Amino acid sequence: MVMLQNKKTTGFVVMDIGERVQNVEEGYTVTCTSAGQNPGPMTRSVFRVVKEDSVDMFTSDEFVRYGQKLRIEANEHLFKKRLQLSSAPQTATVCAALSGKQIAFVNAARPNANGLWIIDHCDPNIRFEMQGEIVKAGEPVLIRHVGTCVYLAADPTFKVKNDFGSENEMHCQNHSSKNKSQNLALEQAGRLTVDVPTKFQLDNNVFMFCCAPDESYSRPIDELAKLDINVLMGEIKQKLFERSSFGLRHLARIFKAMD
Repeated sequence: MVMLQNKKTTGFVVMDIGERVQNVEEGYTVTCTSAGQNPGPMTRSVFRVVKEDSVDMFTSDEFVRYGQKLRIEANEHLFKKRLQLSSAPQTATVCAALSGKQIAFVNAARPNANGLWIIDHCDPNIRFEMQGEIVKAGEPVLIRHVGTCVYLAADPTFKVKNDFGSENEMHCQNHSSKNKSQNLALEQAGRLTVDVPTKFQLDNNVFMFCCAPDESYSRPIDELAKLDINVLMGEIKQKLFERSSFGLRHLARIFKAMD
């Protein structure tokens, strides 16, 4: 169980099951929080990383490794169905709502190729050598969509307005460097200068898997159901009176407007 933080926005990947994705079967919006906003471990921000094959060419242990096919699933408390982070080939009708780039979303349909991802190392010069090495928490990585070979990205220039405020759009796009100065450096060192494999991805594509800081966070979320409704009502009343002595009057006005 992890949280995903983007290096460009410094925000965290979150899900919004209140917003459906157009032209996608049972697809829901996935966004990235704004800079400096840490939602903490909650149902919309916690993902489960699951290996596609229990036994593959690398090993059969429980560690996540570079080059392995993975599914990044929503935690089971978010939705009644199994949700997984997905993407689909870009078309005129299936694309990110604001940028028009390849779409990224969480999908409740049956597991398919659209939900497969691979973790790549950020340095293209050692990316092949890192295949099979363990992915460490807090280490910058790239998340590549298997079906389209495009990296997951967040873009702070495209703001999504939803019930949680203003958040950044998530999509799949290779935000890479121009590669000119890097080619000159490689030529001087006598190394290969092919274009695509030696390009560095920009911070839009860089993510980090964030784990809990200590074992106290492993408390089952089911214990939250033990909260007494009377305690919750008492906290709401206290907050209303802290704002002003007319807190209940303002609340009544809001309900009357809604009616």
